[in-house]
Amino acid sequence: METTTSSVNNSDSRGSTSRSLAIIASTMRSGSTLLKALLQEAFDVSQLSEINFQKFSRDGSRHEQMWQLSPRRVLLLKRPAWYHEARSYPRLPDVDSLRVIALVRDCYDTVQSLRKMSFGVTASIASPLTDRWMATRYWANVTRRLLELSERLPTQVRLVRYEDLVRQPIEITSGLFQFVGSERVEGTNSYSQPDSYRWRWGTDDNSPNIRSLTVQAPRKKPQTNRRLVSVIESDSDIIQLRRQLNYVDP
Repeated sequence: METTTSSVNNSDSRGSTSRSLAIIASTMRSGSTLLKALLQEAFDVSQLSEINFQKFSRDGSRHEQMWQLSPRRVLLLKRPAWYHEARSYPRLPDVDSLRVIALVRDCYDTVQSLRKMSFGVTASIASPLTDRWMATRYWANVTRRLLELSERLPTQVRLVRYEDLVRQPIEITSGLFQFVGSERVEGTNSYSQPDSYRWRWGTDDNSPNIRSLTVQAPRKKPQTNRRLVSVIESDSDIIQLRRQLNYVDP
């Protein structure tokens, strides 16, 4: 795994004491825009559009540029893994104050949403060709790396399930405010439209759900894509990951 312990343990004079760097790492279609919007409700958390935090991992000389993105106490960055990054994501900035929220979502709903996002009206045609790859190569690889990161660095990485976030947003965000270094104590289930940017596809989500400005209660949907269900129920890596994440009984 490319992300090593040294990626989060070395000190940085701009961010090791008075400020903290918080990163939301996830697959696409896992609720990262929603989580970022909720955390941005804290007065001391930055309000930025989607920024690829990985570009600050290559050279420490870019850290000053990174901290200048916002003057607020907590610099919050997020950018989900793209398809080609399934085996290398996330690459983390070398900052001592780093806190990572590893956001995961169950395989079926992630792949269904990914297919719709990527192929639009032709999603049903693309399904036989793409579902297996998205589940076994993209979802499984990225989710495994996030899980391993949370297990190796438990004090610096907090694993959050999307399903828990939408069921208990106030409780989850209350704990996350403290985790990322915010002074806010109360959790929230609503959020505001950012002042400095607008949600748009490609750099955040721009669905009706996110524009509602409140967490939408989860709805149980039937799993009608039997081909995808078959992949999920037969692939050993996916089965193991879902058990580790408590999506199925051990």
